[in-house]
Amino acid sequence: MTESLPEELRQLLAQIDDCERRADAIIAGMTDDSVNARPAPGTGWSVAQCLHHLAVINQFYLRGYLAAVQAAAHEGRKFNGLRPTLIGRRFAESMEPPVKMRIKARPVAQPAPTIARDQLVPLFKASHDAYRELVNASATTDINRVIVPNPFYPVIRMRVSTILLIVPAHDRRHLWQAENVKRELARS
Repeated sequence: MTESLPEELRQLLAQIDDCERRADAIIAGMTDDSVNARPAPGTGWSVAQCLHHLAVINQFYLRGYLAAVQAAAHEGRKFNGLRPTLIGRRFAESMEPPVKMRIKARPVAQPAPTIARDQLVPLFKASHDAYRELVNASATTDINRVIVPNPFYPVIRMRVSTILLIVPAHDRRHLWQAENVKRELARS
């Protein structure tokens, strides 16, 4: 199915595949104790918390968007590229590392205090199932016309094209954070 997708959508799926490879590489050689170690008490998340946050937020954030895209597909408007609003594009870009602005995670997106190493990447990869399904469904409609509420701030409405850009950018943000935590732990 991937071959029949427009190039922009194939690139998004390739970005998610890359994020999953990075997650595998990050936890390679780490133990349950090391993935759950924090850089310093109270100063930031552990590697496990970075990955678990992504798994939790991806599952929460992507709820309901597939149904909206599938409903819009019946309108007959075909995929017309990824064209988020200027604000939407800037928001997606703000998710990219290096982190310029810290945002406190909403309670629903808080990671568990500890999580077993062998569960991290499978949970992270499973959180991308809904994303992949959404990307594939987006090939059949103009997702720039599908406008949905932000799950954290329902008064804010977003184009699905924006959401598709936010998820891999947010993944890269916290993978970068996890890589930095791993490096810091290796130095101590």
